Amino acid sequence: MIAGSSNANNLHFLSTFLSRYVASLLPALAAGILLGMVACTSPVPTPSPTSTPTPPAKAYQSSAVIASPVAAPHLDVHQDVSEALLSLGPGIVYSRLMRLRSGPDVTLPSMALECDLCSRWEHPDPLTYVFHLRQGVRWQDIPPVNGRALIAKDVVFSLDRMRTPGWPGAALLQGVASIKATDALTVTIRLRYPDADFLLALANGQSKVVAPEAVAVKGHLREGPTIGTGPWVMKENGGEGVVLEANPRYYEPGLPGLQQLRILPIPDQSTRLSALLIGRLDMTPVDADGWAQLQGFGAKVSIGEFPQPGAGVLLALKATAPPFDRADVRQALFQAIDPWRTLESVWKGQGDVAVGIPAASTDWLLPRDEMQRYLRNPAQVKELLSRAGVQPPVAFTLTVADFGDRYLAQGQEYARMLETSGFQATVKEVNPRVYAEEVWDKGEFQAFLGPMPPVATSNAFLLGLLHSRGRWSVTGYADAELDRMIEAQSVAEQGRGELILDIQRYVLDRGIMFMPVTGTRLWAWQGRVEGFAPNFAAAEYFHWARLRVRQG
Repeated sequence: MIAGSSNANNLHFLSTFLSRYVASLLPALAAGILLGMVACTSPVPTPSPTSTPTPPAKAYQSSAVIASPVAAPHLDVHQDVSEALLSLGPGIVYSRLMRLRSGPDVTLPSMALECDLCSRWEHPDPLTYVFHLRQGVRWQDIPPVNGRALIAKDVVFSLDRMRTPGWPGAALLQGVASIKATDALTVTIRLRYPDADFLLALANGQSKVVAPEAVAVKGHLREGPTIGTGPWVMKENGGEGVVLEANPRYYEPGLPGLQQLRILPIPDQSTRLSALLIGRLDMTPVDADGWAQLQGFGAKVSIGEFPQPGAGVLLALKATAPPFDRADVRQALFQAIDPWRTLESVWKGQGDVAVGIPAASTDWLLPRDEMQRYLRNPAQVKELLSRAGVQPPVAFTLTVADFGDRYLAQGQEYARMLETSGFQATVKEVNPRVYAEEVWDKGEFQAFLGPMPPVATSNAFLLGLLHSRGRWSVTGYADAELDRMIEAQSVAEQGRGELILDIQRYVLDRGIMFMPVTGTRLWAWQGRVEGFAPNFAAAEYFHWARLRVRQG
């Protein structure tokens, strides 16, 4: 979601539409090219994180109320990618093998990992992962699971269920050859090919561990029962929202920091802001308009901006047809655009400019001064067009996805920028359905500006959007050297950040695509809320367990 949530329904449509195609993402490439590659040194097994005990109860309220723009569509966490289900709703009762780190010591964007249900993991060879589960983890005491101990077969069942063909989580685990319980608390996973992002797939918010007995009740979980091993127990799900209570059997001491968490679906942002300002809500997501409205409230309301890797507004050029079949012309267009100016004027400084690859850390991102070598240098445009043998104005159609006024305003501002530098852009505004079908399904465009498919990892972006055989390689750009670079980073566990930095330079230099607005989540909360240091990457949600609310 870009800079807030006022267009949540449209963005959810795009995510759902495009996720139907995820299962076909590079199966031939994965089975062929990557199979023979060897990963580097195995990571050191990671111990269970140490939790900070909750401060004395007398200083804190026992509950908090959070708003969500939409309600969960149903309760089956393996059959939908909705945030309202996975990470801001009923799905937060579940645990995973791994999770992303969050907290005040984590600099975003980050995809640093830590154990959740595992106590440690081993990586004895490029194709094998061995997970040792925590001892003493128990399911919530709800029929038909009735508080029994978690065992390795539960993990095997859940991950195999995720791999159901056509389900949204299947693409995350498409490289898995087998999942086995090698003893009661050990899970061994074999891959078909090395994948440097495999652990991130297990930490994704979709990769939840569910109880076989719960699924057996109706053959699915769309209507429940919702029974997990996480810090929350779902008590209600209805007109008053989702009511979650602290799990007394949770395996990390001192968590969660609240006794109750209520998540209310409130579609209208004005209603959410009003409820926040009068104290009926403790927290709410906002969009850029809501952010601007709250700027004047000072200490009464806190507001925060949190990067969201794998989301953003993408600008891409069709490299297989005029006028952008010449690299010089593509480079000229990039140099004619000043994305930082539009970031301020249209998006009010929310987000950043990047290539768009989901980064494991900020060290994997090109700094602004280096990005500016490839962008916002209009003095170079005339020379580049002359080198290409093209006389200005260079006419083309810019397809702009109508996901709200800011998307359209950005498209119009880019058209004006380009007009002063030798281009003539006709802006074609299309609704989300047409955008998904024409751009991402059929590849029918000359240039486009709009959201990209849901990608949670570096490999999903690089293999899917930039590799010549990627499912979403809609630009048509084919380059054996770029393919080689992408394949090399996809299995590298040491020095991978430098490889990805080189890919970003290569992509910008060839004028293929970049992200003029990176994904950002905006939130507002009462000053009494403490411990809100989220990481929203890959549908992460453990940060809710660390919330506390002061009394008074």
